[in-house]
Amino acid sequence: MRLILAEKPSVAASIAYCVGATEKITDGNTFYRQGNGYIVTNALGHLIGIGMPEDYGWDKWELEMLPLIPEKFKLIPINGYGDQIKLLKSLFARDDVSEIINACDAGREGECIFRYIYNYLGCKKPVKRLWISSLTDESIKQGMNNLLDGKTKENLYSAGFTRAKADWILGMSLSRLYSILDDSKHRVGRVKTPVLNIIAKRDEAIENFVRKPYFKVLISNGAECDTTFDTKDKAQVIVDKCSGQTVTIVSAKSEQKKEQRPLLHSLTSLQQEANDVYGMTAADTLKAAQSLYEKKLLTYPRTDSNYLTDDMIPLVESVVKCLAFFDNERIQQMQKQGLNIDKRIIDNSKVSDHHALIPTNLISRLESEPLTEQENNIINLVINRFLCALDKPYTYAEYKYEFSVFGETFRLTVKTTVELGWRRYSKGWDDESVRRYICSENDTFSADNMMIKECETKPPKRFTESSLLAVMENIDRLIDDKELKGFVKERGLGTPATRASIIEELISAGYITRSKKQLISTEYGRKFVNSLPDRVKSAELTAHWERMLTDIENGKESPDALMNEICDNLRETINYEKSRTDRIPVTDKTVIGNCPRCGSPVAESPKTFYCTKGRDKCGFCIFKQSKLIGRSYTAAEISELLSTGKVTLNNCTSSKGNKYSAVFGMEDTGKYVNLRLKCFVKRK
Repeated sequence: MRLILAEKPSVAASIAYCVGATEKITDGNTFYRQGNGYIVTNALGHLIGIGMPEDYGWDKWELEMLPLIPEKFKLIPINGYGDQIKLLKSLFARDDVSEIINACDAGREGECIFRYIYNYLGCKKPVKRLWISSLTDESIKQGMNNLLDGKTKENLYSAGFTRAKADWILGMSLSRLYSILDDSKHRVGRVKTPVLNIIAKRDEAIENFVRKPYFKVLISNGAECDTTFDTKDKAQVIVDKCSGQTVTIVSAKSEQKKEQRPLLHSLTSLQQEANDVYGMTAADTLKAAQSLYEKKLLTYPRTDSNYLTDDMIPLVESVVKCLAFFDNERIQQMQKQGLNIDKRIIDNSKVSDHHALIPTNLISRLESEPLTEQENNIINLVINRFLCALDKPYTYAEYKYEFSVFGETFRLTVKTTVELGWRRYSKGWDDESVRRYICSENDTFSADNMMIKECETKPPKRFTESSLLAVMENIDRLIDDKELKGFVKERGLGTPATRASIIEELISAGYITRSKKQLISTEYGRKFVNSLPDRVKSAELTAHWERMLTDIENGKESPDALMNEICDNLRETINYEKSRTDRIPVTDKTVIGNCPRCGSPVAESPKTFYCTKGRDKCGFCIFKQSKLIGRSYTAAEISELLSTGKVTLNNCTSSKGNKYSAVFGMEDTGKYVNLRLKCFVKRK
């Protein structure tokens, strides 16, 4: 008997059907399928993790405990999955099970999900690997006929487990470090903090940008003067000089050009287009694509490739035929002109684990498959991109003109469509907007109706999820180190599967906000990331670690090398922050004034008003609840006290139950801070 472990129930059901495991056996709240020599069961995503600091004995949040580096990582069940783990334990241990087949998603994460379960259960049975990028029956059957030895993906698991450990050690340690230093809940990560820094720098550049006006001079056909002017008066001089003069066309050149079809979708490019067209978040796009994958309508979504392999050419032709229901006229036209299956589609060298995201040959099920609005958006984007990539290029004629008017040079570039090709189906494309202007060299006309166009310099644009994903994918553009730049090109910051969650984590931490399509850093996020040393927020350092993870995956690097480097970097950061005296704490709590002891911000917590510099470095604190006045102090009252040194408190109650109002001052013993009554206020 062979046991197949899939990542999710829907995937397990598809595999069970293909291998003939049709008998559904229920065990309490759980079930599995059996038949034809197979047992098919599933995880529910991650069932086993590596725990929290408390699981390693680090219950207290103290600087002395940092960094948090376990001698050995534990595998710990995740709360809420006890029944499923119990089922897997019994199935893995069955005497009639001779072999385990890992059918979790083909990638680092899927490998870790399986290995965590396998190792946690202490299983020693041989392992085979089902490695597929599509859940069609054909793909599953082909994969089952070509199972890999489980050991062939050992390096993939090693890279995934190393990444998990590195992210845990760095994230848990630095999150605690800055939370303790600032008395505020901070979240720091190997990738998320550099991404926050990228957003914050863009927002600061926008806020510091000073708009500057400039002016252009145009003749009636729209041609612009080579010179731009910083004042309207200077532009007017040219208008006065050239108006009514003869315009001579000194150069008229034309060239036929082609705009190539777009590449097939990777996950990142799909997330970008979904954000641009529908305003969908990266997380929502991934969720919809994953659901469509499990419904067998799309291939595996967590891919960083835009290409297919040469053995998939018959599949491409088959999928095109299956899309006749989608747009029969379009499909017939494409088949008549011939599918453009060239190096923009097929490139074995640019496919590592997973090929580009395309429809499956079961896409005709779409006619009867109920989809959510977001799933429908995503399937349409993938189908349209697939067909556009196979279509003809957009061909146009480009005309470049140079005009001379009384010694001044004007230029105009226009283009006319020759063949629309894939552009006919490009969202937002309007061929009517393409300018048409034809004239010949040495032609002349009068410079009438000249105009001045007032312009101004523009600040950088706010990040959208689409533009931020582009930066994360092309992080090499922000890196100066030439060797590292070359390595991370087309690899990026983070992975396609994790970038969506990184954005959501920054939002939930309060470091950035989502305003329609824009992602904007908060004041809290900017202050926090600006307070961090470069080694914590460096995109270059993170990209360097991404390179080492890839080398581990390819068997070129030892996991210990990366772990040692990250731990050394972590210790340096912690020692540096412990020794700093100039760091101003950053908190998301409401600041009500400045500390009379050290000048740092005083913030409000549920029980106190406290100095954000921390207990060890200052210790200023006023408890909210007061027996002296028979109630709690308000933030406004303590704010006035900090500002003026005194405050009038009304609605006070004495120990005998009498109501009164009085003026209070502040008494600071150096250890404790108390309010002392200065005088009573007579009632009116």
